[in-house]
Amino acid sequence: MPFDISRIAVFGSSPISIPVFDAIRTRFHIVVAVVSEEPRIRRGRVLPNPVQEWAQSHSIPVLNGAEVSGEFLTQRLVNDAVDILFLLSYGRLLPQFLLDAPRIASINLHPSPLPWYRGAAPIERQIMDGCTQSAVSIIRMNGRLDRGELLAQEPFPIADSDYRTDVEASIIRVGAPLALRILEQLLLGPSTPLQQTGAGSYARKLRPGDDLMDWSRSVAQAYNLVRALSPEPCACTYQEADRVKILRANPLSADTNLPEDVPTGMVAQFLHSRAAVRCSDGWLELLELQFPGKAPLSTVDLLNGRRLLPEIVLRRNSSA
Repeated sequence: MPFDISRIAVFGSSPISIPVFDAIRTRFHIVVAVVSEEPRIRRGRVLPNPVQEWAQSHSIPVLNGAEVSGEFLTQRLVNDAVDILFLLSYGRLLPQFLLDAPRIASINLHPSPLPWYRGAAPIERQIMDGCTQSAVSIIRMNGRLDRGELLAQEPFPIADSDYRTDVEASIIRVGAPLALRILEQLLLGPSTPLQQTGAGSYARKLRPGDDLMDWSRSVAQAYNLVRALSPEPCACTYQEADRVKILRANPLSADTNLPEDVPTGMVAQFLHSRAAVRCSDGWLELLELQFPGKAPLSTVDLLNGRRLLPEIVLRRNSSA
């Protein structure tokens, strides 16, 4: 089949989907985009989903899977004579009858080395766990969560200094050309997928409280939480009644001249304009914070403005 007349449906709802979808748009014909987000209201106005905005900017019809039934979407794919359904960061499990609607296949790009980190938060959970290697996996979907047959898997490293946005950039860099290659292979003829092997693991959705810092844990664990959740929702801690977001931080080396016999969570100022928090096995330097109702600020500015209080103990709950 000529690639320029192939008919692709894309399913996704988050910004990470857009660069990959755009690469697909330049090579193939996208006939419909489907998002899955409940309508968001701000000041009485409905806010568009980022994938919805992207699709509309390219005159691609958009449907919302949160508002229409699986039967309706299935009929739309049949009416549009869709060849391949391509899904990335959609957030909802699709029923088998919908996955069977495209002429050739329904496939999913998943940002982990499947079968590891199946589920809703694979990027965040990998960073929280301190993973140094990840992968982009493309599977043929089968109605079971991230358990379809593997069509391709390509690894990439996660550096110790990578935040979530850095890992997302790696996923796009690796995933966009991989997606194009697999789409071309499927359109040219049958493929030979591989079964996932091993028990794997589950990356559960982030829940309330997962963002709260436990300073009794190690420096590495505290740092990984900051990296995984910045820039949103951010790792958080309480300075008295203030819920403070931690946007940037950095582990301090063991030879940094700071005391050891202080409670975990205590803030120490050092070298005049720097601040760190005591963890179970060392110190995590705070680089950028955001107090409630304020813009993010560097620790230097917060210390100078006496917003961040040296020698106070930061906690998981408000002390108000």
